[in-house]
Amino acid sequence: MRKSKVFFSLVTFFILITMTTLVQAAPITLKVQTVWGGDQKTNLDRLFSEYSKVNPDVKIEHFVVAGAGAATYQEVLQTAFASGTGPDIYFEWGGELSGFFVDSGFAEPLERYYKQYNWNKVLIPWAIDAVKRHGKIYGVPVSTHGMTFWYRKDIWKKLGLAEPKTYEELEVLNGKVKNAGIYPLSLGGKYDWMTMRLLDYLLETSCGPRLFDQLRSLKVSWDSPQVVRAFKMFRKWVDNWITPGFLTVDPAEARMPVYQGSALMVFEGSWLETTLIADGQDPNNWDFFIHPTGHKPNRISGFPEQFMISSKSSHKDEAAKFINWLIQKDIQQRELGKAFNSTATIGVLPDKEKMPSTYKWRQTLTSFEAVYPPTDQVFKSDLLHDFFEVQDGMVAGKITPEEGAKRFQEAVVRWKATK
Repeated sequence: MRKSKVFFSLVTFFILITMTTLVQAAPITLKVQTVWGGDQKTNLDRLFSEYSKVNPDVKIEHFVVAGAGAATYQEVLQTAFASGTGPDIYFEWGGELSGFFVDSGFAEPLERYYKQYNWNKVLIPWAIDAVKRHGKIYGVPVSTHGMTFWYRKDIWKKLGLAEPKTYEELEVLNGKVKNAGIYPLSLGGKYDWMTMRLLDYLLETSCGPRLFDQLRSLKVSWDSPQVVRAFKMFRKWVDNWITPGFLTVDPAEARMPVYQGSALMVFEGSWLETTLIADGQDPNNWDFFIHPTGHKPNRISGFPEQFMISSKSSHKDEAAKFINWLIQKDIQQRELGKAFNSTATIGVLPDKEKMPSTYKWRQTLTSFEAVYPPTDQVFKSDLLHDFFEVQDGMVAGKITPEEGAKRFQEAVVRWKATK
């Protein structure tokens, strides 16, 4: 009887050990949500499977909300978190777009992982600064973008143009181009954000970095001489140097006048060369110059895209380990142009022969001390709507620069009163 009890105890013990081992061996699942569909999703899924092969204890489930725009993506993500089904890792832009998830308690502060994995040495410094909120880091930059003037080199050479080093020189260049029967700039004003890029640049130029940042943090009044001056500069561009009727033009069509030779430049991002190739254009016939502001540092309009870790996740450490693997230089270099269209990792460059402008652009992005984010990543949606109303009103000639500065400050006061 005693032997039977001993035998039974041993069997029970081994069963428990076996069950424990099986439980421990079961892989965890990391849910990752992004906006990257099509071929990029295919390449990402391949890359995520590679990680699981190296780390068999982790399975990656990739969910995509592609092609629907930032507003829809935000709604889907907010709904998921509200229902308790949010991802462990999620893609986000910067500023107020990601700020919602920080302020709502859905984003995990990541300082301990930055220290553990030494990410400050891996990632572009200004990109790290751009994902901070309330003095803490809530994201890991996975791509960086900057926007400035891109131009056709053959037209540039034919007109004998030189890179402007001051804003005044840029206006002189515009006049020379217009006198040659070509519009200096083509814009697509539909949806507002392409027009916003130019207005942001003129505000940075007129106000300087410190005042521009204070304006956008609503610490000083927009009804000021510096803002009025920027708005007058904007009117000058609208009246003289931008392709006519641009307010209703889709941004996807804004490149057409340049392709056709009736315009010289577009105000575009570091993704443009990929678009040119897709459009059948010769990328070697395009170049860019950094828009001059007359201030130090000479900032450009730039922003990172990031991965954030849910504060509700049960697998934060595993999520951080996975992200660390993704952002390493060897992975980023190998997957640039495949799983990733851009990078925030220092020293990662595209093929210089295939993408000469992007190669130059990536070096330039790494060299910047600071950037200013586009306004649509700064203001909450209701205040952004007011900003766009003023912007479009000035384009249409319905309000003067002086009225524009006053009206937007009134909108700021109303908005603050509701918070």
